[in-house]
Amino acid sequence: MNLFVICFIFLMTLTSCTNIQRSPSSEMFDSDRVHRIQEIDLELSKFWNNDWTVRQQIFQNPSSSNTPPGPFDFNLVKDPQTRSQIEILLSERKFHANQLSSKLQLREWSGLGPWFEGTFRNRLFAKEEVMEIKNLEDFELNKLPRNPFPLEHRFYESYTLRFDNLLPVENTPLAQDQDERRQKYLKARLECDGDIIYKSGFLFFGGERTGQVYEFNWYYNNVNAQKVRVQFTPRVNHCQFKFFDPEKSSTWTHGFELIDLSRVSTEWIKLTNQIDICARPQGDFGNNVTSFFWQQDYSFTTCPQSFDKMVNLRDPYISMNQKVLSLTGSPLQRKDFNSKNPMAHLDFSKAPRFDIIWVSSLNFSADFYGMIIARALRYHAEQGTQVRILVPEVTMTKKDKQILEWLQVGMPNVKVQYYKYRLSDRADGGWLDKFHRVNHTKLIIGHSSSNPKANFLITGGRNIRDSYIFSDTPVYKAYKYLKNYGAGEEDYIYYDDFEVELRGYSFVKSVLSQMLSFWTRDPETQRFRSTNVNITREADSDQIARLRALPSQTPLVRHIMSLPYFDGYQLERFYIDMFDSAQSELLLTTPYFRPSVAISAALDRAVQRGVKVKVMTRIHLAGDGTPQIAEDVNKEGINRHLQNVEIYEWTNDKSIMHAKILVIDRKLSFISSVNLNRRSFIHDTESGALILHEPTAEELRNEVMNFLKQGRRITQRERISWINSTLIDWGDSYF
Repeated sequence: MNLFVICFIFLMTLTSCTNIQRSPSSEMFDSDRVHRIQEIDLELSKFWNNDWTVRQQIFQNPSSSNTPPGPFDFNLVKDPQTRSQIEILLSERKFHANQLSSKLQLREWSGLGPWFEGTFRNRLFAKEEVMEIKNLEDFELNKLPRNPFPLEHRFYESYTLRFDNLLPVENTPLAQDQDERRQKYLKARLECDGDIIYKSGFLFFGGERTGQVYEFNWYYNNVNAQKVRVQFTPRVNHCQFKFFDPEKSSTWTHGFELIDLSRVSTEWIKLTNQIDICARPQGDFGNNVTSFFWQQDYSFTTCPQSFDKMVNLRDPYISMNQKVLSLTGSPLQRKDFNSKNPMAHLDFSKAPRFDIIWVSSLNFSADFYGMIIARALRYHAEQGTQVRILVPEVTMTKKDKQILEWLQVGMPNVKVQYYKYRLSDRADGGWLDKFHRVNHTKLIIGHSSSNPKANFLITGGRNIRDSYIFSDTPVYKAYKYLKNYGAGEEDYIYYDDFEVELRGYSFVKSVLSQMLSFWTRDPETQRFRSTNVNITREADSDQIARLRALPSQTPLVRHIMSLPYFDGYQLERFYIDMFDSAQSELLLTTPYFRPSVAISAALDRAVQRGVKVKVMTRIHLAGDGTPQIAEDVNKEGINRHLQNVEIYEWTNDKSIMHAKILVIDRKLSFISSVNLNRRSFIHDTESGALILHEPTAEELRNEVMNFLKQGRRITQRERISWINSTLIDWGDSYF
């Protein structure tokens, strides 16, 4: 066992015995204070207010406080005992934050990155993973070694692995037939180098047992509701799972290995435990975008970083080629792109070695785009890269899932989360939200500790679907496993979009840490740990001058992650503060335009200050799923701001403008997945990169102006049908 793993196990054991009610101590190290602040924040998140209507009332009246309250609203806590508990936690948090603030010096901080990095050592929540088999050939013992299944039992308070036998069976008895002799099964054996916990016996007569070996009859799930679940003690580092068909063999013929993830990927441990302590300099920055960038106080936002290079991915081929180039080291041939060849040659001879690759999207479609990305990901999975994919359950068709299932065959280091909202007792949604709330973050991240220059992040509006890169409808008659859009298998409309690639080791690492924290969220309450802690420190005039001048020397960037009904709708507050920082010009592109009342008020305040506001949006949304209601939703937003904002309509009837670009005062830019409608701020996960850099802002401003040139200015109110108007009023927060 290497030294890193020994230290990791020791720390996990030590912190599991830590009393969360311990008193503040002046003898604590700075790293311990940071860890304790995060413990407190996780505890306080149980009491955060997630009622959007209440937040709206607060957000609409920014004059009552320079900084609107965060996700915790003390006034809504009625129970005296709970109130007392919260007061103690808040008092302790303030003590530790003040201690850190008094010791840290701004003059010792360059302005880039965190003041210092801490480590979160507690185990997180609960998790159940599933290991399933659908094809015996994929698990033959005499084949070449396959990648092991990475066990995550050291990261969670409760970790369960479920084994599902999904093999097809013919001529089997009905599921209700409980006669073992007549039901088909496999003989299975799980053996580990430490104790495992499993249930043995039948129904109410069984009990929990502990041992290093668990043998059982593994029934075919399509005719038997058997659920085999196993837990692992901290001593488990390695396991072997074997099985065979007793009708065909008497010895083990199939199986795979399971290995502790901390042994497979030390980078995973570092990133999932990372805490960045962000300096929050206070002083006379003025009321402008520079002040907004430096003085913001949001959780789930990275510390200021720089990036080495930004690549503009406005052109669809450049966008696709850059993804292939970043993942393989070699370009995608233009002829293969033009011919939409899903089996185009991919040259991996110069491919960088990645520790972790992250992909999140609203779609991961079975088409050219999806197949090219899947093939590149599979190559890296074969090299041992940990690949994580986050997509919504509701947007994935049967064919889409088959592409991801192919990607996972023999590659248990490729894990897919189908994001799905679950009802809880936290008053943060209703039954309709189970179908409405989706993952809307669009990120492809490659992280390499051995080759820092290979690190990249791609973000913007594009989803992994052909309709974001091809203006003409694809036809895939020769590929039955792909969607044949040309034959009408699925609606098709071209989304004219925008995204960028950012390169820079420190920035990419901090964003990936943020997304992996979201990956490890509690599935029931959606609670997850912020990877940053903001510590306030007064800045003198020299320090303020130095920070003001920094964007002229290097581009500055921060990344925000939003899960609105968990984080107190901080993204809405982020936009309000950002709009309130504008002094001369605010340019925005968004396909869906119906701001919340509080954001609309911020736009009004900007106009009253003399800020020139221009918005590019779209009215006609045919081909976008629900065109009529979506069109009238946009019309309502347009009518609300028609008198004080220049609003332009995208007029190309063969495409939908889908870019999400925001540029303020030719200095500040925000490239994101965020639409300026209520859904983005109330329901869906979102993310974006905030850049303070005049040359970057000028480049992105030109992109916005190019979009505006392709539209017409709206000068008259748009008519809304009374039926849709009634529906919009009824489902106010959903549009």
